Amino acid sequence: MGKAIYLQVEKTLNHSKERVWKTVAEGFGDVSNYNPEIKSSKFDSEIRNGIGMKRHCDFQKSGYIKEEIVEWNEGQSFKLTFSESSVPMALLESQFEFEEQNQQTIITQKFWYRMKAPMGWMSGLMKGKMKQTLENGLKGLETYLGEQKE
Repeated sequence: MGKAIYLQVEKTLNHSKERVWKTVAEGFGDVSNYNPEIKSSKFDSEIRNGIGMKRHCDFQKSGYIKEEIVEWNEGQSFKLTFSESSVPMALLESQFEFEEQNQQTIITQKFWYRMKAPMGWMSGLMKGKMKQTLENGLKGLETYLGEQKE
């Protein structure tokens, strides 16, 4: 089956935890507003808060992914997993954690993935590109929050 690849990225944002949480967690279906890797996104469920919330994302170049919230700690963290994708993924999970410190928010994204067989051997080779994709998402979030009114 192959072991999952683990990545972690972190960014300190000059915004309140409440604002960052509202944008990323409560605005789960609107990720394309700030993530430059996502061309378009939308909520894909009636649930708009917490476990069971779903979204559909179309990638910039091609393809899509559908994701669902599977863990939810209000104002603290959430975890998502993919339910369907056009890319050959066997596993994709992502956990976001939010910590307020000195009027800033530290957002940490933990990410696990593994390609489907017979492409599983490529999982490790994609580590650099995957990490860059995650970092681009957090940079996009920082830019978006800076452009929006408090």
